Amino acid sequence: MISNNLAEDFGVLADTVEVVIAVIMIIGGIFLTYAVQKWADRAGEPPPADNQGLSGAAQPYEPNTLRG
Repeated sequence: MISNNLAEDFGVLADTVEVVIAVIMIIGGIFLTYAVQKWADRAGEPPPADNQGLSGAAQPYEPNTLRG
C-alpha cells in the first residue's frame, strides 16, 4: 500500500530516509548534468571562426583595440 507519510512507513528512520533520498537525487543530478554536458560537447558545432588572429589559429581572447 502506498503511503504519503514516511513516518508511518519508516517510523523513527523517516528523517534518515529523506536525507538518503535527497543525497541520492543530488548525486544523480550531478551525474546527469555531466552526461548531458559531455554529450553536448561532442554533438555541438565547432567554435566560430571569427575569433582568429593573423595566424589562423583560435586566439585565447578577442583583442579589445580600436584597430580591430
